[in-house]
Amino acid sequence: MLTGWRDFDDAFRAIDLLQRRIDRAFDFWADPSPSDSAVMDPQRRGLLLGDRWRRRATTAWPATNVYEAKESFIVKAEVPGLAESDISVSVEDDVLVLRGERKSQAPEGYKVHLRERASVAFTRKLPLPARVDVEGVTATLTDGVLTIALPKAKDALPRQIAVQAA
Repeated sequence: MLTGWRDFDDAFRAIDLLQRRIDRAFDFWADPSPSDSAVMDPQRRGLLLGDRWRRRATTAWPATNVYEAKESFIVKAEVPGLAESDISVSVEDDVLVLRGERKSQAPEGYKVHLRERASVAFTRKLPLPARVDVEGVTATLTDGVLTIALPKAKDALPRQIAVQAA
C-alpha cells in the first residue's frame, strides 16, 4: 500500500523538478523593460531581479566569500586544483581582481571517457567597500582555498576623536 504513495510522491517530485528547470530557462528571457516595470508590481519585479542576481552569484567561479575585520578585509576563494602559478591577484582602482586558468588535460597516452571538470579561464572583479593599503596585500593558497588579506588604508580606518571641554 505504501508503494502507491511513494510512486505518487516521486511523480510530484519529477513534475516539480521539471517546473523549476522550465522557470530557470525562461528567467533568462524575462527581463522586464522600463515600460513593463511601471505596470509590473514593484514587489514582483524586485523578486524577479533578486532571483536573477542570486542565480548569477551562485554560478560565478571561483566561489568567493569576503569578510571585514577591524583593520582589514579577508577574501577566501575556492580554487581546487590550481597552483600558485595558475592564479594572479591584483588591486586596480579599489577593485580586487582575481585571474587564473584551470587546465584539464588528459595525461599522455590516456583516452578521455568523461570530463566534468572542464578547462576554464576566469576573471573575478570584486569591488572593495573601502580603500586598501596595496603594499600590504598578501595572498596564500592552502588546500585549494586562496586567502587574500587586504589591510585597510590608514585614512579608511575609523578614528577616535577626543572631546575637549571648552
